[in-house]
Amino acid sequence: MPLPVFQFTVTNYTPFLYPYGTGSRARINLYGTDGNRLYLIFGGTVGTNSWDAATKTGVAYCTDAEFDRYIDLLRNENPIVVTVNPNAPISFVVYAPTEPVGEGEM
Repeated sequence: MPLPVFQFTVTNYTPFLYPYGTGSRARINLYGTDGNRLYLIFGGTVGTNSWDAATKTGVAYCTDAEFDRYIDLLRNENPIVVTVNPNAPISFVVYAPTEPVGEGEM
């Protein structure tokens, strides 16, 4: 039986840069409501997205090029929401909800 798709609001985030080694190059930890967490992993070997319902923790793999886009979104928009689809293939969407037209550059 499929699990329900759900959302959480991001309350804090922590960026990490890994300048050495051959693995991932960066990570952003998103911390949200109800103890939900999403770890965005950039560069290195692309793994399979995962969601652990017991710990309310997800891992999503992204390209290096996407790091700046996520940082820009997190720094400039509020609120930030994550939609989690815990069913295979596991997917996540990080976004700012609807904004009024003409609000300005993101």
